[in-house]
Amino acid sequence: MEVSDELGGQTIECPNCNESLTVPALTAPQKRPSLIVRFAVGLLGLLFMIPMFVEDKSLGSVRGFGLLMGVAFMLYFFGGPRLLQKIGLGFLVQPVGGGAKNAALPSSAQGEEGVAEPVVAPNNDINEGIAAFQQQLAILTPRAFLTPAIVAINLIVFTIMIAAGVHIMSPKIVDLLAWGANYAPKTTDGEWWRLVTSNYLHIGVIHIAFNMWVFWSVGQFVERLVGNLGFFLVYLFSGVVGGFATVLWNPGAVSAGASGAIFGVYGCLLAFLASDRGSIPRPILKALGNNAVFFVVVNVLYGMGNENVDMAAHLGGLAAGFVSGLILRMPLDSSASKNRGRRNMLVGIAGVLAISAGVALTGNRYADIQEELRLFGETEETVMGSFNETIQKVQTGSVSDDAFESILREEIIAPWEAALSEFESDTAGKLPKLSERNSELHGKLVKYMHLRLEAFQLMLEAVEGNDQQKAERANAKLMDSAAIAESLQKGRD
Repeated sequence: MEVSDELGGQTIECPNCNESLTVPALTAPQKRPSLIVRFAVGLLGLLFMIPMFVEDKSLGSVRGFGLLMGVAFMLYFFGGPRLLQKIGLGFLVQPVGGGAKNAALPSSAQGEEGVAEPVVAPNNDINEGIAAFQQQLAILTPRAFLTPAIVAINLIVFTIMIAAGVHIMSPKIVDLLAWGANYAPKTTDGEWWRLVTSNYLHIGVIHIAFNMWVFWSVGQFVERLVGNLGFFLVYLFSGVVGGFATVLWNPGAVSAGASGAIFGVYGCLLAFLASDRGSIPRPILKALGNNAVFFVVVNVLYGMGNENVDMAAHLGGLAAGFVSGLILRMPLDSSASKNRGRRNMLVGIAGVLAISAGVALTGNRYADIQEELRLFGETEETVMGSFNETIQKVQTGSVSDDAFESILREEIIAPWEAALSEFESDTAGKLPKLSERNSELHGKLVKYMHLRLEAFQLMLEAVEGNDQQKAERANAKLMDSAAIAESLQKGRD
């Protein structure tokens, strides 16, 4: 017999046999994603595959990742979310069961004389548990507005960067720094705001597309789980702690992206799952597990194959989020909303303490060799311009020896010595924290500066004593320093 959906969940009394029948609540059929949605996802998959067809050596490290993500999106386009779920890539919590609008009771449920006997749908309890859980979350956090707001901010910032001329696939380091990327020498020299702004910058369209996709898939759920303010604190502190981890682990790196904060969101969720698994229905746990496994595995595999991936920020953000989750976790009952204020305050205190410790550990302890090289270049341009001009006058006989000696002392040697002294003072105690590449640049620059200074001093002595051998030694040192200057220029490029 067929039962109308209007009778779902009601009890029917039989006047002939004095029996009652409870009609199970019928589940609405699961809607398939619209063609527009699947078409949009397919286009996004093609966008991920763009690096496969671009002849640019700098894109080599992202081609494999783009192919992986492109395949995942194209699977959704051709097979919908069910196909992704079958291979463990489902990103949406799908309803369990699939009762039709007009469900037919099985023949075995009918007794004598065609009188229906009570039947309980096998998935009904599970569906009711999911519905009750979702309703409880909606009561605790009526609106999860921070997740879409954060996604919107990231997309707006990225769009403005591209409109301003930043490369859509592989932004230059100088552009990332100009927009607020995290770089230890600048961050720890008073520009602490970079620990926040770097979480809203992304290194190419693939980077932001993957981050925002994964963040969206779990962000609103965690936001309802911990509340709007708690979610904001988790996201903020995880991103900042991840930035400090990068500064400590790899101070020579220029880092950007929301990955550290997103790892923090997953860390917070893991804290809830580890401590109170029974409060979350199993189907939702399974879907969240698929999300987490996919997110972590892709990031780890991509990080292992690409030295430019900031694994320190990922792990730092994950740890911060997990600790925050341990503080914020609580039974999902009516008392949860009452306790959120106190727990949010504890997370805020923990975050402030973590940031204070990070500032104490990293403050002004990293040398910015690239910036020092730029500043010294200004002094070098002035000094060498004066030196070359004076040499030309000496060769034409328009400058006397006494005037040449005076120029060497006051306009050449004195400013050069001052620049060398300032450089060595600025980098003192910071050398062990330099990256291998910057350490090499530092060594070359110091050698270059000393060779030039020795050449100038030998030239002064040659003029004072009319010593041709010292003049030849001075010229030899100038040639050696010129070779180093050429390699330094290549290092800057």
